[in-house]
Amino acid sequence: MDIKVRILVFLLSLLWLLFILRMVKRRKIWERYAIFWVYIGFGVLFVPLLVDVFDYTLTQIGVSHPPSFFFLVAILGILLLLLQLTVEITTLVRRSRDTVQGLAILEDRVKSLEKLAGKTADDETVMAAANPGEKR
Repeated sequence: MDIKVRILVFLLSLLWLLFILRMVKRRKIWERYAIFWVYIGFGVLFVPLLVDVFDYTLTQIGVSHPPSFFFLVAILGILLLLLQLTVEITTLVRRSRDTVQGLAILEDRVKSLEKLAGKTADDETVMAAANPGEKR
């Protein structure tokens, strides 16, 4: 890899890390997701510095085209990230559904109690009107 490309990738990964830290500071992303993206940023930061080591190692273990291996690793990483986010979304949807169902049950109970309290209040008003001298 040419030195200019290495410097460019290094600088872009530094910008990436600053961007992630800025988003964490503004609370745009949760810390647990930020940690993942910071690791990715550091990984991209050190790839230009160690590209020759990666090429040599991958060639020694039988990979004929090292960039293809990096694409494979990236695709597998994206699939793992999608799986994790799918699990997270499923959990949040279940929690939302349970919360909405609980709220509906509580609203029904409140309406029932209001009807019952309305009957009782009407009965008490009738009784108070029938016995004006009686104190409670």
